Amino acid sequence: MLARGLSLTVKILLAGILLVGCSSDEKDDPGATPPEGSGIMGKEKFVEVLADVYLVEAAYKTHAFENDDEKAILLENYSDVFSSHGITTEEFERSHAWWWQHPAAMKGVVTEVTERLNSIEKTTHEEAAKDAK
Repeated sequence: MLARGLSLTVKILLAGILLVGCSSDEKDDPGATPPEGSGIMGKEKFVEVLADVYLVEAAYKTHAFENDDEKAILLENYSDVFSSHGITTEEFERSHAWWWQHPAAMKGVVTEVTERLNSIEKTTHEEAAKDAK
């Protein structure tokens, strides 16, 4: 009887572990995508916009002195990036929040943004070397 009861307990415990293991949070899914019609950018578009935003921020951070005019220019540059991609500041902020709330999927976004920025850097160096000749 004890062996039979122990077996049933073990079976229940294993079933519980299996159920917990099978139920996964969407936030842990590297392939997570925003819901259709949510106004949140898909991965490809978000990568494009985020790469441009990082370029704007890098340009801003290279200035030695900070003043109100530089901050106004930064905000204007953000606006230009969003406009060039046909989005609003609110759409970017919603998308940014959604992607960062899905860290496994965001890892892929960051990887693609890094690759895009590296490609831009490589192209810029190649063009500069060509111009120097």
